[in-house]
Amino acid sequence: MRWDALLEDLQAQFAAAELLAVEGQIADQSRLELSSVTVMDRLRGQLGLALRIRSRSGSVFSGVLRHVGSEWLVLETGSGAVMVPAAAIGTVDGMGRQTTPERSQVVTRMGIGTVFRAFARDRTLLSVQLFAGGAKIDGTIDRVGRDFLELAAVPLGEQRRTTRVAGVVLVPFGAVEAVLSRS
Repeated sequence: MRWDALLEDLQAQFAAAELLAVEGQIADQSRLELSSVTVMDRLRGQLGLALRIRSRSGSVFSGVLRHVGSEWLVLETGSGAVMVPAAAIGTVDGMGRQTTPERSQVVTRMGIGTVFRAFARDRTLLSVQLFAGGAKIDGTIDRVGRDFLELAAVPLGEQRRTTRVAGVVLVPFGAVEAVLSRS
């Protein structure tokens, strides 16, 4: 009888140790998987949620998350849409637990330059907000290089016409805090 109790006790100890080992492996696997998750993967899982983004300079952008690219996101605000470069993000409030990795190679290759080139192609009227004092330049993107854009400054409410251009401003991508739609 004592042998039975001893063997049952040993079996219980081994089962508990095995369970702890499995739980440890699960925890290690979870940490390993989390280590490959990017900020944009986390944000992609928040599509449709109302978020509050504070930029690195302290500006706040609030709205419903509509699009997430590889280097940018778009919030729908009460007054239009705002594109925030990933490099400008300081903190994000309002997130749930969901994470969605990008599976499309096309979207993965669509960097912020791709978005700026689409704005230039469509002659979209924009307000480009800069990190430098929160300054905004209203206008149309004329040209896009590898790491910069050239913005034809046009008065708010005006279409881009040669006679209405106040000047052309070169803006490095890294200086862009946000891009607000003007329409």
